[in-house]
Amino acid sequence: MSDRARPVLVVANRLPVSKSPQGWVPSAGGLVTALRPVVEDGGGAWIGWDDDHEGVPAQVDGLACTLRGLRLSGAEVQGYYHGFANRTLWPLLHDLVVTPIIEARWWAVYRDVNERFAQAVDDELDADDEQTMVWVHDYHLMLVPAMLRRRRPRTRIGFFLHVPFPPPELFARLPWRGALLDGLLAADAIGVHTERYRDNLLRTIAHLVADVEVVGDRIRTADGHEVEIVVGPISIDATGFAALATDPETEAELQDLRTQFGDRRVLLGVDRLDYTKGIPNRLEAIEQLLTEHPEHVGRIAFVQIAVPSRDDVREYRELRQQVETEVGRINGRFTHPGSDVPVHYLYRGISRPALAAYYRLADVMCVTPLKDGMNLVAKEFVTVQHAADAGGVLLLSEFCGAALELGGDAVRCNPFDVNGMSTMMDHALALPPADRRERLARMARRIHDHDVFAWVDGQLEALRGRR
Repeated sequence: MSDRARPVLVVANRLPVSKSPQGWVPSAGGLVTALRPVVEDGGGAWIGWDDDHEGVPAQVDGLACTLRGLRLSGAEVQGYYHGFANRTLWPLLHDLVVTPIIEARWWAVYRDVNERFAQAVDDELDADDEQTMVWVHDYHLMLVPAMLRRRRPRTRIGFFLHVPFPPPELFARLPWRGALLDGLLAADAIGVHTERYRDNLLRTIAHLVADVEVVGDRIRTADGHEVEIVVGPISIDATGFAALATDPETEAELQDLRTQFGDRRVLLGVDRLDYTKGIPNRLEAIEQLLTEHPEHVGRIAFVQIAVPSRDDVREYRELRQQVETEVGRINGRFTHPGSDVPVHYLYRGISRPALAAYYRLADVMCVTPLKDGMNLVAKEFVTVQHAADAGGVLLLSEFCGAALELGGDAVRCNPFDVNGMSTMMDHALALPPADRRERLARMARRIHDHDVFAWVDGQLEALRGRR
């Protein structure tokens, strides 16, 4: 069997399917789109948490791979997912944007659930299977490589971290830092988005793990095992989004939006409602813009699409209340009788054609997280705008991974500096049309040449040991 045809078993917190009124369908995200040929062509499988009360089927029309759902108890969901993954690891990995909660019982459940994932992989593979490559994804499953290695010493194991990796002085605060690093170091290849995350991971390992040798991007552990740290920024299905830009459904949605907003210029934010995204800072900058530049009042609109996220976690409920209060206060301050509000807030997910229509409508796309591993919204916006020959501007936080790829042609900002971000918003609105289009064209070429399929190929080349 050639390397190209070797089966790949994907292990992730979520399965690549969603439930529609017509039944189960493959998810529409770029990662699923890119991984489908990988798992389908070689006869692979996908293991993930099954959170549907009726159970996810093993086969779904339109997805030619086996799905293996792992059912979790209520206590496991609370400890593993809502607890350790999202209230301990998530804030820690995002540079302590909020203070992580250190809770030993959550760690115990996280460890046990990771063990269950590793066992599910072992059960899925035949006893003598040394061909299938296992690709583990993200911070939910950092212990799985080591747990699987004990069961399958000759299996090729990859890991990709979809979020940032912090500097060693921050990661060192975690009581279970050693176990997590040992978990990762059992992989053959560890993928991260940027050189900065790679350097943070290498320095952390050198500082906290005994008896390791770090040579360039490779680490040799005390038992002689070698692991490569692979820099590979995840991307989008650029061809698919370019086609979506001019799809008839997108055009129809865009006409409705243009009727609604008229000749006003539109600034746009599209985020999960998460405290790392900096939505309150962005709203404060919009208020500052309207205060310092009253000529914009009535002539611009800010649209914030906030996709619901983790509503059952207290910090997220408080964030939603804060955002909605700020939206109401700003609208109360700047809305004149008989005129439309300056801030439009949508707390819901929207369809892909509607999303593409908002991307096309926007004069300024505000991607201003406090910290973000990559941020694919920035790449989606650029691709859609360029495909439609539009002239929008990308306002981009210097603290997200996309800034290292696109920052030269985006308008960069520091989301912690609200006055500075407001100034950059005004600057973005004033850029000449020709300059905007040239910036979009350069960014779009970069995204097209380094799309999600190229990302998958690069990661799997490292996992095969052929780099």
